[in-house]
Amino acid sequence: MRIKVFTMLGPVEVHAGDSGVALGGARNQSILAALLLDTGRVVSIRRLIDAAWGDDPPSSARAQVQNRVGVLRRLLRCEHAESELIATRGSGYQLNLDGWQLDLRQFDEAVDRADVLADGGDLAGARAALGAALQLWRGPALDGLSTPLLQTAAAQMEERRLSALERRIQLDLALGRHGELVPELTNLTGEHQYREGLHALLTLALYRSGRRAEALSAHQRVRRLLAEQIGVEPGELLRTLHGAMLRGDESLAWRPPADGSVPVVVRSVATPHELPADVAMFTGQRQALAELDRLLPEAGAAAIAGSAGVGKTALAVHWAHRVAHQFPDGQLFINLHGYAPQPPLRPIEALGVLLRSLGVRPEEVPVDVAGASAMYRSLTAGKRMLVVLDNARSAEDVRPLLPGGPGCLVLITSRDRLAGLAAREGVRRLTLGVLSPDDAGTLLARLLGEDRARAEPETVGELASLCAYLPLALRIAVASLAHRPYRRVADLVAELRTEDRLAALAADDDDEAAIQVAFDLSYETVPPAAQRLFRLLGLAPGEDFSTATAAALSGTAPAEAELLLERLAAAHLIEEHAPGRFAFHDLLRRYAHDRAMRQHSAHQRRAALRRLHGSSPADSAGERDGPPARYQRLLVCGGSSATCRR
Repeated sequence: MRIKVFTMLGPVEVHAGDSGVALGGARNQSILAALLLDTGRVVSIRRLIDAAWGDDPPSSARAQVQNRVGVLRRLLRCEHAESELIATRGSGYQLNLDGWQLDLRQFDEAVDRADVLADGGDLAGARAALGAALQLWRGPALDGLSTPLLQTAAAQMEERRLSALERRIQLDLALGRHGELVPELTNLTGEHQYREGLHALLTLALYRSGRRAEALSAHQRVRRLLAEQIGVEPGELLRTLHGAMLRGDESLAWRPPADGSVPVVVRSVATPHELPADVAMFTGQRQALAELDRLLPEAGAAAIAGSAGVGKTALAVHWAHRVAHQFPDGQLFINLHGYAPQPPLRPIEALGVLLRSLGVRPEEVPVDVAGASAMYRSLTAGKRMLVVLDNARSAEDVRPLLPGGPGCLVLITSRDRLAGLAAREGVRRLTLGVLSPDDAGTLLARLLGEDRARAEPETVGELASLCAYLPLALRIAVASLAHRPYRRVADLVAELRTEDRLAALAADDDDEAAIQVAFDLSYETVPPAAQRLFRLLGLAPGEDFSTATAAALSGTAPAEAELLLERLAAAHLIEEHAPGRFAFHDLLRRYAHDRAMRQHSAHQRRAALRRLHGSSPADSAGERDGPPARYQRLLVCGGSSATCRR
């Protein structure tokens, strides 16, 4: 089998074995690059336009993107006949590697492998893994692509390369290879004149090589450069290293590492106050706020879980502002991107962000998760701090970020239950539901303005219902009226009644402010079998459903159906509202139904409904476009045969 590779660490190219695939110009390369940057996630057409044309797209940009995606599909299908690599998903496209390699992913995997090896004390293995990762680079990332979106992505990738390079050099120093590092570091400090970490590594390599005078001279050069070019003194790392060299400090001498650790220097920093701005017109959730208030006396940790768009981050930020004064040592906030178009932050990346907020220079962050987590716990020990970990995907992503001291309070938000954190770390869990009808009406009145809301009170209530009392949907709906002051609420309600409601609940200028995108990101986290059951449950009649209903619709054993329902409930795609009884909120039901209509043929949908209702007659020719009339009536009547007969 020929190895099939996408490359981004250099020019964007496609290779199948020894041959390359001609992509057809910079626009096609840019669109492919944007899809590769978000591999496995839905990329909107708007983002692809930004990637291909930047700030000045032609009026035909949308049509051109669709045509160019078609060209890419044909080119890639020649090398991958089994399935479509680029799939249409809602209003965007999704690229799945499915048998292909991606050099950026190989790079990240090698860096992660180095972290694991260093954590286990295998510094030589970690160094080799980082060396292999750096060998994947064939030039500047996304070479030749110049739109702002891709230039930003390229700069971020270059920063990751330099970070990996510095880690590799740190390991080389720890392994006693200081002499052979001097030529490489001399070149690197010339290329990256303002990167103080590289200057510190060169100075230390010279000192350990017995070249003390040259080490002191190197320090003087960088000090003069910083003063003349940007008017600053060297940072604490260089100052501390300089002082230690002048004293002849024995700690600078190389010693074979006993435990695989690399020494770091921590600097002091002003108290961090990183909370985002409080949420405008926060409304409702009084019970949830009261539950959070009960955390204060003993600190600890709490996880706010709930479905997409229910207001978890808004609640966390609003409450954090209310109690910030009780945490005099600072407030940290980090978005872990667990459910976002970009890849989630890895624990080592998140720890790097937190440690920098606490005063650790980037080059001083330990290269392994265990070391960075230990440093984080040391720096937060004995302090009264509030830490908000927003948008977490799993317990594994959160566990290294928990402080060890009793004075810190951690607030986590997630669409997952994070049951492992409750079981092992004793994290309290709070499940957030949609707003009550009264609170939804109050929020709409505040967002619309009292005069506009009073003019159409019944219509405002219907708008809240059509939005399923979901805060994100309510805010998106009102945003669509904000720039059209003469449009009535009734006009929006009529549009939501008759058109594709999920597509209508999207902000024109923000691809992430869309209900469909928010639901997509939750749906894609569950395994394929759970996704299939979720779609089929969108066909189920009635207000709720049981394990037996799920088993019949999906054609699985009750025990398997129960496990899949539990997985969907853990991801807050459904909720268990009574023992053994599950339900959607209205927008998620519509989303599941739309998915079922797109991804299951009429025959598959009819088969699922027959299993549910115990019918097995053969299809008639007139039934090809939908379920038989008997099942259509059941869906309309809410799933009760008795109701339909009446």
